[in-house]
Parts: sequence; structure tokens; C-alpha cells
Amino acid sequence: MTTHQNVILSLLKKQLETSGFNGPHQQNVWIMAAAAVDYLGKLNAPNAYAEIPTHVVRLILRTTDEAGTNDYVDGTDVYVRLDQENQIADFVWEDLWAEGPPIFHGGTIPDALRWVRDLAEPFYIQLRDPFLTPEQWISLNGHDKDFAEPQLKDDQKEDRCMIDDELDLPF
Repeated sequence: MTTHQNVILSLLKKQLETSGFNGPHQQNVWIMAAAAVDYLGKLNAPNAYAEIPTHVVRLILRTTDEAGTNDYVDGTDVYVRLDQENQIADFVWEDLWAEGPPIFHGGTIPDALRWVRDLAEPFYIQLRDPFLTPEQWISLNGHDKDFAEPQLKDDQKEDRCMIDDELDLPF
């Protein structure tokens, strides 16, 4: 990981990760994956914005609560301005990404990683909750895997074909 990526990751962790089983939301939130590219003017800056980002960072957030670690994740693109000389990073254009629903909402981990890779190869991946001990991980999740693959129902065949009767038609 480069020095610039470390500075960006430190900002992301400081602002977005929480160890909150004792907090108001009763959950841990951590960055599962992050990729960054130089901004290069991909969006036209609205006149109201004085600060122009240097990087677009695509990230995935994952959570753990009393029911275990969630196998579905959310993600969004954030905009960061990096002062390379002083090695300081800060968010810009927060109103574009901090409010409203995430861009990637409630998807699976493999799909989320593919979505991140659509921007760039991730410079950071953390599938396990960094706030849990190995014993807590097994106790909460019932397994020692980074994420559990979806299980087929007993009466469901592996290769399943849909027939027209199974579709919910819009009319």
C-alpha cells in the first residue's frame, strides 16, 4: 500500500468505522474494501464547490450486530482531497454522498467486490470484523469463514430453471 493510500485509509477509518456494541446503534461498522483513482475532473464541479477532490474512493461498509456479521453490504463513492506535501486528507463534496441511500445497496460480498473493481483494484480488503476477537466471531456467526455462501434449501436443486408461471408479471 502506498503512502497516499495509507493517508486516505486513515481518514476513512477515522470517520466511518465504529465499534459500537455499547453505542446507540448496537453494531460495529468497518470498511470492507476500498479502491481509489485520481479525480481527473470526472464530474463537473458545481459553482458552489471551492474544493476540488484529488481522488474518488469507492468503498464498501460491512456491519456486525447481535445477530452476527451481515453478509449483505453497502457501498458508495466518496471524494477526498489529499495534500501530498503534508500527507493530510479530508473529505470534499460530502453532500453528494453522505446523505441518501448508498450507490451499492444490500448486495452480496462477491458482487460488492466486483463493483469496487469496476473503478480500480482495491488497495484494501478486510472481510472480517476487526473489532471482534476470533472467539466473538465464531460465537456471533456460528462459523469461522470470512463470509458464508448462501445455502440451498433442501427441496431446491442446484441448477434451477424458472418457468413462466413463477414470474410475477407487472400486470
